[in-house]
Amino acid sequence: MPIVSNLIHAFRSLFRSSRVEQELEDELRDFLAASIAEKMRRGMTPEEAARAARVEMGSTNAVKHRIRSVGWEATMENFWQDLRYSLRTLAHSPAFTLVAVLSLALGIGANTAIFTLVRQVVLQQLPVRDPQQLVTFGKAFSGGLLGGIDPGVEDMYTYDLAHQMELQPGPFAGVAFQSSFSPRVNIRVPGSAAAVQEPAVLVSGDFFKVLGAEPLFGRAIAPFDASASGREAVAVVSYRFWQQSLSADPAAVGKTISVNATRFTVIGVMPPEFHGLKQDLEPDAMWVPVTMADAIFQLHDLLKPRDTYFLQIFARRGVGSSLAVQQQWVNQQIRAYARAGEGKTITPDREKEIGRLQDLLQPAGQGVSQIRNQYHDALALLEVIVGVVLLIACANLANLLLARVVMREREIATRLALGSSRGRIVRQGLMEAWLLSFSGGALGLGIAFAFTRALIAFVARGQDGVPLTARPDAMVLLFTLGVSILAGTLFGLAPALQIRRMGAGPSLNAGSRTGSGAGGRNARWWPRALVTGQITLCLLLLVCAGLFLRSLWKLAGQDFGFERTHLVLAQVDARLAGYQPEQAPAFNQRLIDRLSAIPGVRAAALSGQPPMSYGAWQSSIHPQGYTPGPHEEMNSVLERVSGHYFDALSIAMASGRAITPDDTASSQKVIVVNETLARRYYPAGNAVGHMLSIDADSESGPWLIVGVSRDTRSLGPRGETHPQVYMPVVQIMGKQKEGVQDDFSPTVILRVNGAPESVERELRTAVASIDPNLPVRDVHTIQEHLGFFFTRETLVSRLAILFAGLAVLLAAIGLYGVMSFNMLRRVNEIGIRMALGASTGRVQWMVLRESLMLFLVGFAIGLPAALGLANLMRNAFYQMSPFDPLTFVVATLGIAAVTVLSAWLPARRAARVDPMTALRCD
Repeated sequence: MPIVSNLIHAFRSLFRSSRVEQELEDELRDFLAASIAEKMRRGMTPEEAARAARVEMGSTNAVKHRIRSVGWEATMENFWQDLRYSLRTLAHSPAFTLVAVLSLALGIGANTAIFTLVRQVVLQQLPVRDPQQLVTFGKAFSGGLLGGIDPGVEDMYTYDLAHQMELQPGPFAGVAFQSSFSPRVNIRVPGSAAAVQEPAVLVSGDFFKVLGAEPLFGRAIAPFDASASGREAVAVVSYRFWQQSLSADPAAVGKTISVNATRFTVIGVMPPEFHGLKQDLEPDAMWVPVTMADAIFQLHDLLKPRDTYFLQIFARRGVGSSLAVQQQWVNQQIRAYARAGEGKTITPDREKEIGRLQDLLQPAGQGVSQIRNQYHDALALLEVIVGVVLLIACANLANLLLARVVMREREIATRLALGSSRGRIVRQGLMEAWLLSFSGGALGLGIAFAFTRALIAFVARGQDGVPLTARPDAMVLLFTLGVSILAGTLFGLAPALQIRRMGAGPSLNAGSRTGSGAGGRNARWWPRALVTGQITLCLLLLVCAGLFLRSLWKLAGQDFGFERTHLVLAQVDARLAGYQPEQAPAFNQRLIDRLSAIPGVRAAALSGQPPMSYGAWQSSIHPQGYTPGPHEEMNSVLERVSGHYFDALSIAMASGRAITPDDTASSQKVIVVNETLARRYYPAGNAVGHMLSIDADSESGPWLIVGVSRDTRSLGPRGETHPQVYMPVVQIMGKQKEGVQDDFSPTVILRVNGAPESVERELRTAVASIDPNLPVRDVHTIQEHLGFFFTRETLVSRLAILFAGLAVLLAAIGLYGVMSFNMLRRVNEIGIRMALGASTGRVQWMVLRESLMLFLVGFAIGLPAALGLANLMRNAFYQMSPFDPLTFVVATLGIAAVTVLSAWLPARRAARVDPMTALRCD
């Protein structure tokens, strides 16, 4: 058992070194005694035998060294010696160690935090079987209810087309579908006092089978559950809903819950990591068969053939067919469906349009995520920024370690003169660097956890159940370890190279004070190069942060067309409380009267959507007397509003009048259009008095235009304004096409006198006085509402400013350290200059000049790089040139000021040097 014996001996050598040393001493003593006895038997005297035996064995220490170096335990012993030596060295410099560890912790922590989000938002695969085999038909980003479109124009489909593909999947292993958005439903659990509102999604019978997901317990929805409309009211619930609303009851499967007043049976609970195909900030709480669409959407005829586009399709790729074959099959199905809807006669132009219809297959292994779509580019940019910050921290530490190498020059030269190898000294230097980086990485994990939680809270904006976590997983821990090793190697490399150039002779001379033994010019070149690199990188970060901040100011400070102060928004959806369409007129009027009576409310109004929303009711329009061009887009945003809507939002009228409470169901059908619509379809924008028809069935009109309002940014802060039509809700209630709109206007808008935040309690009380079961959601000020549209830009600009400031601070510390160390090394030179008559101002300028030269070199390199970087990112800025002179001037002046300040303190100390004290050492 030699291997086992060697292992046992090795571990004893590591952990019981004193006893092993004593055993080795005894063994060598016995060997020496035996050798002496052997030589005495050959006729030598005891003195001659002892001398010959010692000469034959050699130095005892050399023999011990050769014995130790035979096994791998010698390497481990050297490692432990280097580790202990490095720990003692760092402990003797607590200030340096603290600064180094904190700098690395900030840099590594920031990188780990951003990577944690990148891992979950961008890289993480769905927790299903073989997720790489999943594809979606189109990007599957659109959501809502659409009519009058072709398949392939939007990535949404009708029920009859989606169901047809599910039954006959062609070259795919399976095809399934889900609703394009998840409406909130009113859920009542037996034994619970209050109802909850949670998002629910409609799915096909093969949804879970094609996705490759198994429930934690119970069963998934099967094809027979979705075989006929309204047949099986069953639901599979999420793990979060099971815990929070079903009290984690193990017997929850088989229980009945009420969803929008319809009784559903819970048949399964999904695992905690499963959130469906969609990976959004508000994950789905339950999955129900698509045949229960009426109960979930509170609308009718959604499953009617060729009626409403509201489903997204995905598939699992088959083994025996290529992606090209599968893509061709999808295009054939889409085009065949469009041709079937044209009847017997199809014009040549229409045939060409149908021939161009297609939806490209998209990989779906990571799910369909609006978070990824919104934050992918921002996270990539932030990863680059935090990487630059870490590089600056590494350059800082490299400078500090270079200074320590020069300060320890005599010690290192002495060790070299006594026979120590350069490799051993370099290894000890790298050991110090890795100890610092590992300590910084360990502390950085804590910083990353807190930072990630703050980022998630900012992105979530108070929403519960966000499928993002700050807890690091194995991949994040490996990333942190890798970054720590890389960082330690980077900033430990320059000192290691410097040690390899050092010699024993010059450094041990009594008068060696210039550092020539530490590399001469090379010893001065490395710190200057590193500081120049820091200045260059800081300029890049400051310019980038400044451009993003200026872009955010322009985006958020533009004129949205309505007043943004003293405004409160809320959502009151009467359908979730069981109200029917015929009750809508009385309910809307009662709600407005009650809200108007709240003290401090100047105006109260209802609308279908908030004044700015990414979702909108749209339809094509036909202005009377206007002849459209070939294939001209005639779409307009439609908004149903109550009286006082324009007063509540303070939307000014360009001409005519606003919609008022006098516009009733029995009066002339009137509308208000915005300036964009008036300019486009009417000469000189004079639209008042003209008629307009709408492709929305019974809302077609004609409608009389009674006013032209100012443009508002109704579909978001970016892009151009769109044609918009405002319709009195009382004149469309009960008349709209079923399955497309409803009679209620769930958005409440209040214009108040005082602080908007103080109205929330009164608002909830007023709604509860009408009906305690009415859900009141999303109560916030208009500023909070608009903040949702700037989340990405705000996140990037704030973090860019934060990290740029951190980078500048690190660069200032690095420049201060280099200048201070250079001043200390040149104390005798400064003393000689002052003894020969140099003034304090001249000495200060000598130190400042070196710093300014480093700044100028860094500026000369950084300015072209910043211009090129800004040009590459020009699409990320809103209505501003990437070569914004104000940003570049402020960034340059900021770096220059920091450079002067960092060098001024060492220069001031240099000017106070006492020549006698400086020269006494010589």
